[in-house]
Amino acid sequence: MALISASIDFGTTYSGWAYSFKHDYEKDPTDVKAKHWPAHQFISSKAPTIIILRSDGTTVEAFGYEAETRYLQLIETNRHTEYFCFHFFKMTLYNEKNIGKHTLIKDIAGREMRALDVFASAMKWLKDDLLSALNDKYTGGIHLTDIHWVITVPAIWSETAKQFMRIAAREAGIEMGRLNLALEPEAASIFCRHTNMQRSETSSSVDMSKFPPGTRYAVCDAGGGTVDITVHEITSDNRLKEVSKASGGAFGGLKVNEAFEMLMDSVAGCDLIKHLKIE
Repeated sequence: MALISASIDFGTTYSGWAYSFKHDYEKDPTDVKAKHWPAHQFISSKAPTIIILRSDGTTVEAFGYEAETRYLQLIETNRHTEYFCFHFFKMTLYNEKNIGKHTLIKDIAGREMRALDVFASAMKWLKDDLLSALNDKYTGGIHLTDIHWVITVPAIWSETAKQFMRIAAREAGIEMGRLNLALEPEAASIFCRHTNMQRSETSSSVDMSKFPPGTRYAVCDAGGGTVDITVHEITSDNRLKEVSKASGGAFGGLKVNEAFEMLMDSVAGCDLIKHLKIE
């Protein structure tokens, strides 16, 4: 069994990583270490899913908050056309029903690149960043063979989209035998069963670990790209069972952004807004 379980939460708007040592998990399942990202004026547990690639299409210039700052610097020096900048690209896996190795996606300036290269580059950056953090913190060195990887995916994704993520992970250097995909609502549900949840309206806590067998509850995963809802039931052996298949769609927070952009298009004209995006 692997020494460490490491997870990459690859989100539409925000991404991050976390890990747990086997011996720590056995003592306390909630003992999970996550990266604290230095944001512009605060510390965050996730970073924007924004990646800048150099003109060769494989070298990562920056990711996350650093990518936001770096792209602004490139624009100010009029060098941004020498780079690719991608954000919100995870929704490609929901919108493209027949996504494959040769599917192309556009960066914010409209230039195309293989979706697989973009996903694999972002995943490799997150994987290498986690490994670097582990080796900086623990003496003796941590190797890929010490880690079992988990990548979260929306419950409503197609099998084609899930397989694409597996291929991207392999391209990023993660062995298939050391990888699991975890449905986001299930991952949240399992974690919540090990911790007390606060009810804001009453300030009283709810201990999900004490829910008796037969208890059913709904889990809503409201993300930037998609929103899905599923119902879980606690079985007699204290495991989780999915009562109803997850349902949902592309109803995430990005829909607000899209509506605002459409408003700007109607006010100023599509050509002007496109020009502003590129310049």
